[in-house]
Amino acid sequence: MRLSAFTGRVLIILLLVAIAIVVWQALSVLLLLFGAVLLAVGLRAAARLTAPLTGGRVGLALAGVIVLGLGLFVGAGWVFGSVVAGQVDEVRAAVPAGIRVMLDRVGRLPYGQKVLEQAQGFDIAGLDIAGATGWATAVLAGTLGVLGRALGGIAVAVFAAIYLAAQPARYRHLIWRLVPPAHRMIADRLFDQAGDVLQRWLLGQMVVMVAIGVLSGLGLWMIGIEAAAALGLMGGLLCFIPFVGAVLAAVPATLVAFTQSPGAAASVVLMYVAIHFIEGNFITPLVQAEATSLPPVLAILSTVTSGLLFGPVGILLAAPLTLLLMVAIDLLYVQQGLGDEAKA
Repeated sequence: MRLSAFTGRVLIILLLVAIAIVVWQALSVLLLLFGAVLLAVGLRAAARLTAPLTGGRVGLALAGVIVLGLGLFVGAGWVFGSVVAGQVDEVRAAVPAGIRVMLDRVGRLPYGQKVLEQAQGFDIAGLDIAGATGWATAVLAGTLGVLGRALGGIAVAVFAAIYLAAQPARYRHLIWRLVPPAHRMIADRLFDQAGDVLQRWLLGQMVVMVAIGVLSGLGLWMIGIEAAAALGLMGGLLCFIPFVGAVLAAVPATLVAFTQSPGAAASVVLMYVAIHFIEGNFITPLVQAEATSLPPVLAILSTVTSGLLFGPVGILLAAPLTLLLMVAIDLLYVQQGLGDEAKA
């Protein structure tokens, strides 16, 4: 091999490595872009649904959807913000107290005190569990801090989504130009299938989140749990994360109930089990098509993997990212590579 050819190949390898490093460092930006694309898909779908009200003008319908969405968001924040914020403060104060009550009762069980002392070094006899309550407070404060930092990213994603939804063909054409001409037909199919799957998944997920939020909030209110509205809102939002979100939503509600009585905590656990049984067997099958439903094992593994690789944002976007990957594998590998056009 001539020296010039060898040098050229080495430079190409170094360039690819540099590109890979830059992409890895910019993963947060890419995830933010994917979130904007997902939101743009939802905005575009809502605009098409409301287009008949504007005489078929999708652009005008999109503007109406954006204005209506922002108005509802601001109005809901204005009306319910103070109430929910106050109840969130109640949750923050009640969760450490719930941990204290739970550990106290566990310590009274046979061998319970020894187990807790060996596990965490708690002094149950003296109720010296400041470490536990401090840990819970730190976790809650850290979560709120992450949510606060995420607001800036959400604002950027919203503005990017508005531009993407307003001119989807323009940005699709820019990506299409980067594909070799021989594969542009496959790229068109990939765009269409991915957009269809993400749109149906997003619509179904919104219905599920609203249903879970309303049911859990009403259930907690009927049981008599404090901060029912905040906990119901938290339960609905966390259901955006498949399977894992249901567990995360039940934990703070159960700890808050422990401050009232163990019976109330048991009622909360049974309520969440019943709600998610209804959701898994009736609500989700009605609103989520088979093509957009993730197998439970795959959903859990993808959530854990995305969380380890990309952090909290990866957890939120694990399901749509996995669906996008499934569509790409089915089209590019199963259908094009293996020649199997049949759907599983």
